[in-house]
Amino acid sequence: MLREQGPDPPLLALATAASTINAMRAEPKRSAALAGPLVLAVLFVGGLYYVKWGPYYHRAFVAASQHSIGASLVSGKLATPPPPSVEAALGYAWAYGKSIWQAMVLGLLLGAGVQALVPRDWLVRVLGSMKFSRVALAGLISTAGMM
Repeated sequence: MLREQGPDPPLLALATAASTINAMRAEPKRSAALAGPLVLAVLFVGGLYYVKWGPYYHRAFVAASQHSIGASLVSGKLATPPPPSVEAALGYAWAYGKSIWQAMVLGLLLGAGVQALVPRDWLVRVLGSMKFSRVALAGLISTAGMM
């Protein structure tokens, strides 16, 4: 008695197992591809809230009640700014550095995160055009970190 022509059952089982394994291997790649931008989005929103949005939100209430946003970086608590000198310049640079260091670190982390976690071809496809809509989108994204 002759057997019907068709795939050999062990070969069919092997092919099915191989396709299942390939599908399982593809799934982590998709989730890993989504994990990078998700981590970057959490860093973006959480970092900007901690460094910029939260402090400036609370500072707005202080400014509304006291009609001042605090001491100047240039003059400190003095009524007039100090005369121009190397000491005054270094004092200002130190005070400015202390006031922006967290935002600077966040900017470096976000820049490194974009390069490491966002696929380059996606960035080129979404933001790499001189069309008005693409330039406007890039500007809109950047306004979240501005003052």
